[in-house]
Amino acid sequence: MKLLLICLDGVRADLVFPEAVAADPSFAEPDHPSDPRFGAGAHDGTTPPDEAPRPAAFAPTLRRLATGNALSEGRVIPMWMTPPTDSGPGWASILTGATHEECNVWWNEFVGHDLARNPDLLSRVFFANPKARTLAAATWDAFTDPAGPGPIIHQRVDQQRTGQHQLFHPDLRRGITAADAAVCQWASWKLLHEGPDAAVVYFEGVDAAGHKYGADSEEYRAAISRVDEHTRYLVKAVSERHEQLGEDWLIAVTTDHGHKAAGGHGEDEVEVRRSFLAVHRVGGRLPDAVRDASSLRSHQVMGLLLEAIGARQGSLDAPGLGVLTDIEPVGPTRDLAFEW
Repeated sequence: MKLLLICLDGVRADLVFPEAVAADPSFAEPDHPSDPRFGAGAHDGTTPPDEAPRPAAFAPTLRRLATGNALSEGRVIPMWMTPPTDSGPGWASILTGATHEECNVWWNEFVGHDLARNPDLLSRVFFANPKARTLAAATWDAFTDPAGPGPIIHQRVDQQRTGQHQLFHPDLRRGITAADAAVCQWASWKLLHEGPDAAVVYFEGVDAAGHKYGADSEEYRAAISRVDEHTRYLVKAVSERHEQLGEDWLIAVTTDHGHKAAGGHGEDEVEVRRSFLAVHRVGGRLPDAVRDASSLRSHQVMGLLLEAIGARQGSLDAPGLGVLTDIEPVGPTRDLAFEW
């Protein structure tokens, strides 16, 4: 089974999945306490949110991924971040399966990090089978840029030389919105025409809008709509590969934190700590590990996804693994079950 993990920075779960958040008690409050060092000052260590029903028409792709259809099963799993709820510790924990203490990432500067001894999701897939082809594209340089503060995704230079491991970081001079679009364009082409065995794609636009305008702003919702459309492109690419080649794809979407109504994050407010893992299997039933998961913490995501695709240290086998197979340029079948 192939894996596509889409990382959407700074998205509030209650805005994109309002029905799921309202219906699942696991979304109501954190499943573990906050460290007082990173608290917002509430007497119980967690500040309750001021929530109201909100329309979610601006994220149709995410909602469709979570609900699935007759042929493709999907769901959304509650997830709680451990403060400090900054992007560095959040994404490092999600992508390496390590706690803040284990990877020593506490802030966005990554000072003194121990990422070398905590391999990322794509490296773990490679370790499971050195034939595996992997790909990462990200707007934030901490993900893939060796000159950035991380990077969280290991470089694996030998595999880069042969095209087995591909990394992309866009030009940021035209702004975050244009950079996200460049990531989408590059990643969707690679997904469609090369079909890597595991891919991580990251978009920063929502977080940027949250900081500048706040989570209650129209600009924040517009940013969610943009990354939802980017997500649609990526999902459409792997769905077409499923149609033409019969490839088995697991799609996962997550975020590292939410945003306060006025913008910002880093402490332990519910609306900031609350995250999600939306999972969708193209043309099939979700793996049992994913179907059985009830609530997650950020450092449990990587292990769950690796288990779902059958990747274990020194053990990953699937038809066509490591083989680059392009699709025929005939276009999709227009089967509405796979039309995004």
